[in-house]
Amino acid sequence: MSDSSGNQKLKRRHHTVPRLLLRRFADGEQIIRVPLDGGPRRSVGIADVTVRRDFYSMRDASGQLDDTVEDLFAELEGKAARVIRRVVSGVWPLPTGERAVLAECIAAQHARVPAARKAHNEMADHLGKVLIAMGGKPEIRRRLEENATKPVSDQEVDALWEELTDFDGYYAEMSVNDHMALMGQSMKTAYEVFMARSWGLIKFERRALLIPDHPVTLVRGDDVPRWFGVGIGNAAAILVPIDRRAAIIMASPGHDDFFVRTFTKLAKELNQRFADNARNELFHHPHDNPLNGVELPTARDRETQVSQPPQRYLMPDGPSEAFKRTVSDVPQPPPDGRPGTGQGRKGALHFRNGPNNGLNAEFPVDDDQEYLWFRNGATGANERYRRTSETIVIKGVTHTIFEYAPE
Repeated sequence: MSDSSGNQKLKRRHHTVPRLLLRRFADGEQIIRVPLDGGPRRSVGIADVTVRRDFYSMRDASGQLDDTVEDLFAELEGKAARVIRRVVSGVWPLPTGERAVLAECIAAQHARVPAARKAHNEMADHLGKVLIAMGGKPEIRRRLEENATKPVSDQEVDALWEELTDFDGYYAEMSVNDHMALMGQSMKTAYEVFMARSWGLIKFERRALLIPDHPVTLVRGDDVPRWFGVGIGNAAAILVPIDRRAAIIMASPGHDDFFVRTFTKLAKELNQRFADNARNELFHHPHDNPLNGVELPTARDRETQVSQPPQRYLMPDGPSEAFKRTVSDVPQPPPDGRPGTGQGRKGALHFRNGPNNGLNAEFPVDDDQEYLWFRNGATGANERYRRTSETIVIKGVTHTIFEYAPE
């Protein structure tokens, strides 16, 4: 650890896209920055782009800033830079060890970007406000009484309820320490997914690529509805630019790593996808024009969309039974006749996609149970989830992932 009180200077300016990648798109130390807010395109130094102050600095037990994460990134980037140089020089497929280094670097890039933090904050803010709305004044009173030394008055409860339900008046954010913990979990999961996929190398002789401020680009499958979320697990492909003339595509697992035959339209398609994945800006080499034929998106200020605002769940008198989600008292049998009634031992489950996306809970499931049903108390509808072979570790507990599978 290094801090302002020690001998080693604290690193405060953190790159959310490492210089090892930016340098592959630069002329020396200069790169063209293209803002998405309509500002002018101009040449800038790579030392001054994608920089956030103290973005990865945690607080230690004494409250001092800790830049250990930035040091770990620097060590990983040094290893990855050597691997990328070998790929660009013609080494492909990569040996397992070097492939693992690059997979870890790309996993870090996927987890370290501002969009990941913004998504966590937006979800935490929304969920926290929904819980306040549904808990009502009884929950406000309970929390006040936990630390009260005298009786809590109705006026105090009403005043705090009024303040906390002014949802447009405040925004709740997670601490950087919590974000770093989530980033570590995300990196581990992403690394495992990336290593399991088949990798292809896309390498151009003359055509040039751009790099967005969020380089790891997920490709939605043609059969995936627009309202359905796309993540590293269900993406049809994952694209990563590693050089102005090279990119990696991660395809479905089960095949050897491969080369991709290149053509002019492919470069344009890749650049359009990279541009669409940018949030605020993108970059390219000063001698290139990879934006030819590319439609620039507008800057993106949100990462999540919710169908119902927290005001929709306001219950001043506390939650009613209609808004309690419960496991169906009489689970429906699987339509394909496979066993599993949901009467087995309790298991730790994680629900992905659908109305209960992100829910972690313990429910009785059989070891061979393929489906699990919820009865949605708000709508009366039964919601079906299907067991996957994937697991996720949350606070040291392994959860089986059930994915939304509407009939």
